[in-house]
Amino acid sequence: MTFRLIFHYILWSIRLGIPPWYYFQINAEWYNKEKGLYSKIDIDEHIPLKWRLQQYYFDKNHLPTEFPVFLKPEWGQNSNGIVRIDTKEDFLTVQIKSKIPYIVQQVAAEVYEYEIFYIRDTDNPQHLAVLTITQSINQSDDRYPINSIYNSNVIYQDCSDTFSQNELKKITLHLQALPDFRIARVGLKVNSRADLLAGLFHIIEVNLFAPFPINLLDNKLSKKAKHRFIKDSMYHLVKASKSIPKQHFNRFVFFKKIIKHYQSKVEL
Repeated sequence: MTFRLIFHYILWSIRLGIPPWYYFQINAEWYNKEKGLYSKIDIDEHIPLKWRLQQYYFDKNHLPTEFPVFLKPEWGQNSNGIVRIDTKEDFLTVQIKSKIPYIVQQVAAEVYEYEIFYIRDTDNPQHLAVLTITQSINQSDDRYPINSIYNSNVIYQDCSDTFSQNELKKITLHLQALPDFRIARVGLKVNSRADLLAGLFHIIEVNLFAPFPINLLDNKLSKKAKHRFIKDSMYHLVKASKSIPKQHFNRFVFFKKIIKHYQSKVEL
């Protein structure tokens, strides 16, 4: 699936005359050059307070007031390196071996988890050219699971078509409260569909570096539908890359840093 996304991105890049390596700079403005990564701490500052979970750099002298909490690398994707800490004793004894700083994140108490993937419309930045809403369903009894593509208990259900156009407009309006990311996948926890539409949720993650559209992991989607989505979404992503400011970092340096930091791990 990833290969198909890249293939169509390159194909559209050639057709539209845009350098393919812009793919690695899509959200360049939010890349922290000094740290050499997309910082969750930096991105957290752009999330409205009403949706923000408390998070701070991991320090054993700074005990959480409540447990469980999640320990997460300051940058990573697909839940790489994330662990849950259930007790004070676990927090004080955990050993982290990683070059990437770790942060502590408060758990979201809401019941349902959604992944909202979008690509901004370059012709009208107030609109989204692509918007999908996918529910992450964990089939275990775990109250606070770490959902990811590597968790065998997780299935993904694309529910985009269950929302009316007016409801999608409401969700789009909520997303406008975030910075003008060209592409993003926003993970959030919510107690009900009505709360999602009302903007009553907590954001647990904002993925900015080439986020994978999770809706493609829904096995109920036909191959034809997936192919059409890939083709259309990569067209809009290439168009979005046109607006990248030219003064940003060297593409090769950036690519090397991404490879270096991609596989962050924690050892307990």
